[in-house]
Amino acid sequence: MINLKTQSRMIEHKMATLFCVNKLFTRNLNKWEDNDLKDKYDHNYFEYSAQPSKEEFQKAFAYQKERGDNFIKLEGNFPLKNSFGIEEGITLTMALKEDRAEWKTNPDVRFDVPTIEELEEIELKHYGEIYGRDFTVRNIRHNYEKLNYIGAYLEERLVGVCYYFVADGAACFDGLLVDTDYRGKYIATTIIEEVVKRTQGNVLFLHADANDTPKEMYEKMGFEVVDKLYEYCCGDLNEISIN
Repeated sequence: MINLKTQSRMIEHKMATLFCVNKLFTRNLNKWEDNDLKDKYDHNYFEYSAQPSKEEFQKAFAYQKERGDNFIKLEGNFPLKNSFGIEEGITLTMALKEDRAEWKTNPDVRFDVPTIEELEEIELKHYGEIYGRDFTVRNIRHNYEKLNYIGAYLEERLVGVCYYFVADGAACFDGLLVDTDYRGKYIATTIIEEVVKRTQGNVLFLHADANDTPKEMYEKMGFEVVDKLYEYCCGDLNEISIN
């Protein structure tokens, strides 16, 4: 029987292939690349299988420069001994236990597939200033074509969204967003309960920042950590010295 860690990595790999081409770059690095959304860090990165050498990192650095990108991202399932001066971040993969706790939900929420226009409105409100209007809109349209979106409506307004992907007995959901004007009304837990219903019969996985408070909410809901992803991302190549 496949354990949860292996199962989570399998579905994450399948989900990545919806958007990215994966190719061997060096002995210890694979390159994941999305040519339709070249400036999305999570779709354009180097996956390491062992500690990359200085020469391998220099080659990756030069490749990004040649592409015209000013960022570089490395990620893998163990921490690097040498991160080449790039700060480490950790994303947790969490799986829902069968004996999950009782959840507080909002019975007034209804669900539907949100339109592109509705998604743009809520995403731009919360992420437009952070990521820029152009990127936010392109990212929504890119994801909308290939993922299953759920929209939560209250007072006939889209107040929360997420998307999910199902394959081989597993489901992964991400992109959970609740409008700041409607937080504290159990919108998030109601959305997650809807995802559970729609993906019934599959093991449900989600991602959480190791240092962010949503992780605590997920733990209380019955999700447990089954894997960790170590991410090293620099958004300005001029900050890196590799001599």
